[in-house]
Amino acid sequence: MGSHSSALDTLIDLATNNRDSAAQHLGKLRQTKQSSQEQLDTLLQYRDEYRQKLDDAMKRGMSMNELQNYQRFIASLDQAIAQQENALKNCDQRVNQGVKHWQQQQQRLNSFDALATRRNEERELVAKKYEQRLSDEFASRAVSSFG
Repeated sequence: MGSHSSALDTLIDLATNNRDSAAQHLGKLRQTKQSSQEQLDTLLQYRDEYRQKLDDAMKRGMSMNELQNYQRFIASLDQAIAQQENALKNCDQRVNQGVKHWQQQQQRLNSFDALATRRNEERELVAKKYEQRLSDEFASRAVSSFG
């Protein structure tokens, strides 16, 4: 039974390490997603500011060449925003996969912990039965030596 318990303890240690690694990886994925979201927010803000500059310039009057330059730059910002939105969606998918992986590792650890708890409860029951048997034998001997 000793080698069985050490094997289970080894499995628990491995499962704990795997769960902790999954948690660290998930944390990194979430940081990457947060950074991606911040980049997108910056691009959106920059586009809004640039559109406002275009509106202001149009009110003052501008050449066709200036208008086309503004429009080209806004179009390139729109393209960068679309790419960043796609990157953010990919980050979100990786975070969801990371959450599932962490949950699987936690479930595995919980299963091993449940086995270890059951094993300990069985050992305690065996020990109590043994103590009770010794106590009964001692009592029986005590009664028979007085009788």
